[in-house]
Amino acid sequence: MAIKQSNSFSPRVHAGLSLLFCILLAPVSLATPATAPAALLEVKSGLTDPEGVLSGWSLEADVCSWHGITCLPGEVGIVTGLNLSGYGLSGVIPPAISGLVSVESIDLSSNSLTGPIPPELGVLENLRTLLLFSNSLTGTIPPELGLLKNLKVLRIGDNRLHGEIPPQLGDCSELETLGLAYCQLNGTIPAELGNLKQLQKLALDNNTLTGGIPEQLAGCVSLRFLSVSDNMLQGNIPSFLGSFSDLQSLNLANNQFSGEIPVEIGNLSSLTYLNLLGNSLTGAIPAELNRLGQLQVLDLSMNNISGKVSISPAQLKNLKYLVLSGNLLDGAIPEDLCAGDSSSLLENLFLAGNNLEGGIEALLNCDALQSIDVSNNSFTGVIPPGIDRLPGLVNLALHNNSFTGGLPRQIGNLSNLEILSLFHNGLTGGIPSEIGRLQKLKLLFLYENQMSGTIPDELTNCTSLEEVDFFGNHFHGPIPERIGNLRNLAVLQLRQNDLSGPIPASLGECRSLQALALADNRLTGVLPETFGQLTELSVVTLYNNSLEGPLPESLFQLKNLTVINFSHNRFAGSLVPLLGSTSLAVLALTSNSFSGVIPAVVARSRNMVRLQLGGNRLTGAIPAELGNLTRLSMLDLSLNNLSGDIPAELSSCVELTHLKLDGNSLTGTVPAWLGSLRSLGELDLSWNVFTGGIPPELGNCSGLLKLSLSDNHLTGSIPPEIGRLTSLNVLNLNKNSLTGAIPPSLQQCNKLYELRLSENSLEGPIPPELGQLSELQVILDLSRNRLSGEIPASLGSLVKLERLNLSSNRLDGQIPSSLLQLTSLHRLNLSDNLLSGAVPAGLSSFPAASFVGNELCGAPLPPCGPRSPARRLSGTEVVVIVAGIALVSAVVCVALLYTMLRVWSNWRAVSVSNSDGEESVHGGGGHGGGGGKWGDGKYWKVGSPVSWSAEQKHSSGSETASVLHGKSTEAAAGAGKS
Repeated sequence: MAIKQSNSFSPRVHAGLSLLFCILLAPVSLATPATAPAALLEVKSGLTDPEGVLSGWSLEADVCSWHGITCLPGEVGIVTGLNLSGYGLSGVIPPAISGLVSVESIDLSSNSLTGPIPPELGVLENLRTLLLFSNSLTGTIPPELGLLKNLKVLRIGDNRLHGEIPPQLGDCSELETLGLAYCQLNGTIPAELGNLKQLQKLALDNNTLTGGIPEQLAGCVSLRFLSVSDNMLQGNIPSFLGSFSDLQSLNLANNQFSGEIPVEIGNLSSLTYLNLLGNSLTGAIPAELNRLGQLQVLDLSMNNISGKVSISPAQLKNLKYLVLSGNLLDGAIPEDLCAGDSSSLLENLFLAGNNLEGGIEALLNCDALQSIDVSNNSFTGVIPPGIDRLPGLVNLALHNNSFTGGLPRQIGNLSNLEILSLFHNGLTGGIPSEIGRLQKLKLLFLYENQMSGTIPDELTNCTSLEEVDFFGNHFHGPIPERIGNLRNLAVLQLRQNDLSGPIPASLGECRSLQALALADNRLTGVLPETFGQLTELSVVTLYNNSLEGPLPESLFQLKNLTVINFSHNRFAGSLVPLLGSTSLAVLALTSNSFSGVIPAVVARSRNMVRLQLGGNRLTGAIPAELGNLTRLSMLDLSLNNLSGDIPAELSSCVELTHLKLDGNSLTGTVPAWLGSLRSLGELDLSWNVFTGGIPPELGNCSGLLKLSLSDNHLTGSIPPEIGRLTSLNVLNLNKNSLTGAIPPSLQQCNKLYELRLSENSLEGPIPPELGQLSELQVILDLSRNRLSGEIPASLGSLVKLERLNLSSNRLDGQIPSSLLQLTSLHRLNLSDNLLSGAVPAGLSSFPAASFVGNELCGAPLPPCGPRSPARRLSGTEVVVIVAGIALVSAVVCVALLYTMLRVWSNWRAVSVSNSDGEESVHGGGGHGGGGGKWGDGKYWKVGSPVSWSAEQKHSSGSETASVLHGKSTEAAAGAGKS
């Protein structure tokens, strides 16, 4: 309907528009060919001319002699052409350009022009070519360009134009080329463009156009080139595209087209280029595409196309590029892919990222192949020894498959090979020495295989090598001594092998080296002095070796270093040679023997994100200059001999996620400003000499995962603000002098899986709220404190807990049966408390040491008596019993004193009775001693017939035994409290 309206204006509307244009353009209507010089000078006045190409534009000279001006032959002053392309001109195009009434061609392309396209260009009725592409023009496309009835070429792309494509361009009936690519145009493709019967080239790519390809575009019957790639077009690919018999290039890449590829595309007998990559196309590849006899490039990659590889280069005799990567193709490579003849011109085959399987022997018939990429599939078998039947091969990418076997020695016959990528397969065996013949080889990727043997010296003959990656194999032996022959080497990755021996001094000859990774080997010796010649080196990783000695001073010359990782070696001496670069982002030197102070110059690298110096022999204070490293995310100075306070300047390192200062001799208090480091995920200050309290401000570090302050001299209580650390996984406050109660607010740390509060002076009951820490798994350690009360039954909810230690406290009552729910528990320690009663049967598998030092019985301890365990006495009852014991003891002492006086007066008469009484007392105090010291029955025993006095003493002895047993019980309880 919109098209009919645009083509059926009433005469009244036409007359109105004509009048409007006459009014708007009245001043211009006075322009004649004679006014062209004045118009050009006005154009000049609006431009900046850095190269001076317009310096000759002057009324003193003939306009036809001006630079960039073309005139009508045989006529004076009739300007037909303006060409100022590529002179770096800037400024705006002035409306005065409309004064060039006789101009047929304007070319201002490839400059730096800004501002809008002047709508006054619409009056240049003789204009046939308008080229404004590759500038910085802004605004919208003027609809007035639709008035240019003689315009054949309009190229205004590669600018900053926005808005919609004006439908009035469909009125340029003579238009043959329309180039609007690389702008910021939106909206839909106007249906009116279908009126352009003469249109041969339409380029709308790299905009943000939406909608589909309008059906009216079928009217562009002369189309030879159609590109709408890199937009947001959607819907099905219209079948009418197959009717463009002259179409040579069709590019619909990187849109949102869906559905199947229309079989009508196979009718485009003139087509040489077909690109449908990066859409959402489905279905199988139409067999009709094999009728495109002129096709040279076919790219169907990055879609959802399924089925078999049905494209036949044997039929597509002119096909040079076949790109089917990133689809859902399956099955094997067709055996007749190239039909076994030499007529195929296929040079580039890309099948990566599909589900293809089988071997690749069929490719050996495509003897014109220069590039093969079948990576990221499921190919199996060996790399064919006949691979040298492809003598023109330049790129061979077989990575991320399941190839096995060795690398065939025939690979050395591929004299044109530049890229050999075989990583992540199951290749075994060694690198054949024939590889040294590959003089053009630039990239050699063998990483993540199972290859072994030594790195052949012949590899150093491949002097074009730029990148070598053997990561994750089993290569052993030394690094080739002549590695320095590889003067073009930029990347050398030998990590995670079994290489041994020293780093060759010749490596310093690889002056182009930018990345060196020799980590995870068994390298020994010192770094060669020649290392200082690697002035382009940016990344060097040598960790996990046995390298030793001081660093060569020449390393200070490496000014481009950004990443250094020498961790886990035996380097010693000063750090200074590593600090010549001010661009360091990572400096990791953990677990070496570096000594001396931390140089303040390390802070010159303001982009540092990781500084790891832990596990060395560094001394002195932490430099305050480290506070300048405001982008630092990890600071590890642990396990050194550092002293002094934590410098307040570190508070500027607001991006810190890991702060590890443990294992030093740092003093002072834990600074409150640590709470301002909101990104902090790990804070470890353990094993130092910090004093004072735990700052409650630490509760502001909401992202904290680990907080360890153990083995210090901290005092005071645990701040309840710690409960705000809801992301906390590990809390370790062991071995301090903390007092007070365990704050119930710890229940809010519901992601804790390790909680250690042992060896402090914490008191009060264990908060039942700890039972809500359902993720607690590694350990709950509250041992060696002064905790009292009963063990909360809620601890039975910690079903993931593996270790529970509540020993050496003052806990009383019975062991709650809820602990039987701790099915993951494999270590339990409740020893040295005041617990009583029977050990729950389900805990009997733990050793007796888990329960000793209590009043417990039952397996694994001795069995309980026949009666139920005595009720625990209340405090009042204990006071009464103690008073009673004191009273009875006084009475007994008086009686004994009276008796001893009588014995003294008549000791022979009562000697037997006195002995019996003493035995009774001793026997009672022995508590089951089996007859006391004299167990042979020579003297009387309890219950034997004796005189009245003996019975009286027996009775007193029994009572005394009972009292002594009670004291013994109380003494045991008192020992538990101590």
